[in-house]
Amino acid sequence: MPVFNEEACIGAVVEQWLAEARRVDGARMLLVDDGSRDSTPAVLAALARSHPDLTVIHQENSGHGAAVLRAYREALALGCEWVFQTDSDAQFDAADFDLLWRRRSEAPFLLGWRATRQDASTRIRLSRIHALLLRVLFGVNLSDPNVPFRLMRASLLKRYLDIVPPGVFAPNVLLSVLAAREGLLPGQIPVTHRRRDTGAVSIRGWKTLKTAARCVREYWAFRSLLNDKGGRRPAEL
Repeated sequence: MPVFNEEACIGAVVEQWLAEARRVDGARMLLVDDGSRDSTPAVLAALARSHPDLTVIHQENSGHGAAVLRAYREALALGCEWVFQTDSDAQFDAADFDLLWRRRSEAPFLLGWRATRQDASTRIRLSRIHALLLRVLFGVNLSDPNVPFRLMRASLLKRYLDIVPPGVFAPNVLLSVLAAREGLLPGQIPVTHRRRDTGAVSIRGWKTLKTAARCVREYWAFRSLLNDKGGRRPAEL
């Protein structure tokens, strides 16, 4: 779970997700604080002292994508078999984790889908354009390209992380593209999505256009990378 400036909700979010994680034998919860400037680090420190199955890592602010990649690599270093990622803004229901977990035998890569998305209409329209762009560039159909609600077999995630270029803005999108191209991504699973009542959306206004342009450049470069490699072989499960 990446975290940035979520002091108003992070305590409750962590407690809810810890309770859900503890239903799985041997599970751990890992948070990467991406340079929060509010009281989030202090809240996380107190939680870590109270919960031995909670690990908190602090890094300088590097963006959501960098925090996600850091968390994935730290999770793999722990020797896990499965990695689940979600966000810290209280927009997802921890109980929906089981919707993916109980289907893990069906595929090594499972995505949630915000069927009734509780975001601003502009963000929803941008997500639809995003999905169209991925269909054109990569020939994949992703209902919710960058959804932060995903369960991945660790061995597959490790292989994909060796392909995804460092420093990209939206590594989760590229992971989903790889899984879809290899036929490892079944139909996405509808999950609950709530309105954001705390914190602030970090990408808006002019920054949205700059981010969109950056993503297009990175996707085009990734497409070229995959073409140079001659496509990807089916995963060895």
